[in-house]
Amino acid sequence: MAERLLRPFALGLLAAGLAACTVGPNYTRPDTSAPAAFDQAGAAELGVQYAADTAVASSVWQSFGDPVLLQLIDRASTANRDLAVTAARLNEARAIRGLETFALFPTVTAGADGERSKPSSGDPFVPPDIGITETYRAGFDVLWEIDLFGGARQTRRAISAEVEAAAADLDAARIALVAEVAQAYFSLRAEQDRLRVQQTQVDNLTENLRLLELRRDAGRGTELDVARSNALGLAVAARLPLTQSAVARQEQRLAVLTAWPIATLRETLGAAAPIPAMPQLVAVGAPEEWLRRRPDVRAAERRLAAATAEVGVEVAEYFPKLSLTGGFGWTAQDASDLGRGFTERWRVGPTISWSFLDFGRVRQRVLAAEARAEGALASYEQSVLLALEEVESSLAQYRGANLNALVLERAVSRSHDAVELAKARFDAGAANSLEVLDAERTQLDLEDQFATAQAQRASALAALYKALAGDFARRSDDAQ
Repeated sequence: MAERLLRPFALGLLAAGLAACTVGPNYTRPDTSAPAAFDQAGAAELGVQYAADTAVASSVWQSFGDPVLLQLIDRASTANRDLAVTAARLNEARAIRGLETFALFPTVTAGADGERSKPSSGDPFVPPDIGITETYRAGFDVLWEIDLFGGARQTRRAISAEVEAAAADLDAARIALVAEVAQAYFSLRAEQDRLRVQQTQVDNLTENLRLLELRRDAGRGTELDVARSNALGLAVAARLPLTQSAVARQEQRLAVLTAWPIATLRETLGAAAPIPAMPQLVAVGAPEEWLRRRPDVRAAERRLAAATAEVGVEVAEYFPKLSLTGGFGWTAQDASDLGRGFTERWRVGPTISWSFLDFGRVRQRVLAAEARAEGALASYEQSVLLALEEVESSLAQYRGANLNALVLERAVSRSHDAVELAKARFDAGAANSLEVLDAERTQLDLEDQFATAQAQRASALAALYKALAGDFARRSDDAQ
């Protein structure tokens, strides 16, 4: 009897050994052809130091030396609602992976029931002396589907790859969020700086107007000089409301990104301040090494791995399925007899099923899975191309913005000299007020352009860090 009882378990052990066979394609991470260096990473043009074998540091935002910026980034990284949605998707994927793990193990169910019954007295097949009977049952049943050809393991591989892709998506969302916070902060500080410059200009022009009115009243100036100066002052003053609204818009944007009430945000921002100084070093890693840390590329590669495993899941449908079923328990007419030897019952045995007449449908599902894998490969290759394009474009944008800001900075310095010279010539009687007004107007325009250029340069640098996965060291646990 013991030998008969052990036969099904021996069959199960044999099946478990055969389960080492996994059908379907073997996944290999595709090779990525990347250039040796970025085309737009010329050190002289970028105005930064370049190192082909150095990765962008995870502390790039600390290099700006602005504690308010770091506080905003920390807050957004923990409180942003869009990031919370992406994190929830990752948690969902992890839970699904954990659920699929249990598919590899037996399912055990326990149960108990009791009933009283009385057959029909009019049933000719029931003896007349049978009255009310009681039946009580208790025990458990076991069902174990042996993963004979690896279909369940391929499913788990696919789900695990999807979890890793979701983790990479979270990394990408975090990097994009941090860059957006930095860009909004830089824009806010730039608008505040423009507001300061414009207010200073209005104050200076108001004082110049007062002096011109005194000169006119003293007979040493004309009404035309006063009118021109007054018109220029009003033109500059007209810019103030637009700049103030731009400041308010950036504050609202930061409030959304950080999930802070506007009052709390303004308290954190403190007084108006200039754009933080640009870091002196930007180390751009080699393209091949850099591609491995781009979260969008990692996500695309993991989805390719998942699609490849799904092919194996469908191929496994060609082969038979083996299950082991069993049960153990007690059946008695009196509940107090449950557990006693004479009420014991058990069963055990294998079940084999094979839909061999369904190969046509299986074939079509395999073809569909292979097509999805081909599409995932194309998506991965496209993600590499788009990533390279983003970095090259960001490098070019930063290079142009940096050169623009440097030239405008020199132009502003020269315009200050020009205003001082024009005023000196005017005081000496060698020039009229129009020459002074032209110099002041040029200075005002250049200062406004320089403030905008500083914001564009800072925003371009933030975009470059985003393209280079600048905050990559803070990586989700499941990310590869």
